[in-house]
Amino acid sequence: MNFISLKRFIYDFSDHSSLAKKVLVHYRATKLFRRLGSRKETSNKTPVLVNIELTNNCPMKCVMCVRTNNMTRKLGFVDFLTFKSLIDQYVSLSPEEARTQDTWLHHFGESLTHREFGQLIRYAVAKGVRACMSINPIMLTPPIADELLGSGISKLIISLDGHDDESFWKIRGMNGSYEKSKANLLEFLRKKVELGVQTRIVLSMIDFELNSKSIDYQRACWESLPGIDEFLPKPLSLWGGDATDINEILAERVDNQALRLRYPTPACNVPWESMCMTWEGEMVPCCFDYDKKYSLGNIGDGTLAEIWNGERMRALRREFITNNVTNTLCRNCPILYPPKG
Repeated sequence: MNFISLKRFIYDFSDHSSLAKKVLVHYRATKLFRRLGSRKETSNKTPVLVNIELTNNCPMKCVMCVRTNNMTRKLGFVDFLTFKSLIDQYVSLSPEEARTQDTWLHHFGESLTHREFGQLIRYAVAKGVRACMSINPIMLTPPIADELLGSGISKLIISLDGHDDESFWKIRGMNGSYEKSKANLLEFLRKKVELGVQTRIVLSMIDFELNSKSIDYQRACWESLPGIDEFLPKPLSLWGGDATDINEILAERVDNQALRLRYPTPACNVPWESMCMTWEGEMVPCCFDYDKKYSLGNIGDGTLAEIWNGERMRALRREFITNNVTNTLCRNCPILYPPKG
């Protein structure tokens, strides 16, 4: 039996045998770590820009958001020239990624509070960037809704937790806002359908205890509604694993010191794939970095290409290659290593 036939046999047999499933898991893990073991400090790939933060201002006080109780950096809004410089460099450096990969025009804030959000979206879209955004429907006043629908944005994740004002307040921290959010969203969807806007709309809820009585109800209400393309229950994120209040909600702990002894290298490949920008122009390696814990440099002080393979990024990759991750952003991250199993 040759290697290809053996692999096919393992895959087929794994549907019926727990031993074969373990063999398959081991085979996949071996293949993964063989690939990860060849990583270098300098990346020959061009980066994906995952998040561009328009602002870290937000009217919400969400219990599941690390921003609410843990973010210490000052509040502000990205200026157009900084945004333009990043978009121009991104399209030049990574044209295929800009065209085919989602770039989320938010990070840790409500982007619709930026007075120039429409101009920023339109600039990115005109440059060929596949621009997306996650928003709260409480923000969808008629002028903002019209601006958003005319922006050319590719995808919107619209977050609506709870099922009434009380449950919404317990999760999102705003009084008397569920019914208003619902009314705004219904009107927004009506306009979208009427105008024939092709923006993909994903209605999202956080799948955790405070939403346990709401998710099925909301799915029934929204999933088949015209204008909604997808209903998405999202798992609660532990972010970087260092926010005590978020850890307590999920009651979950990750022992990366123990996992480091189990695995030869971290499974996370983010430092070789992507970057994000905060509103201040700081480039950070990961969408979990809410407080600029690991700044790679400011886009005003160096080019995107220089930052991508600069000393700070090479030092981060070196930590991963040597399996000695000590920086405060990554060391407690729940997805640094595969889960023990």
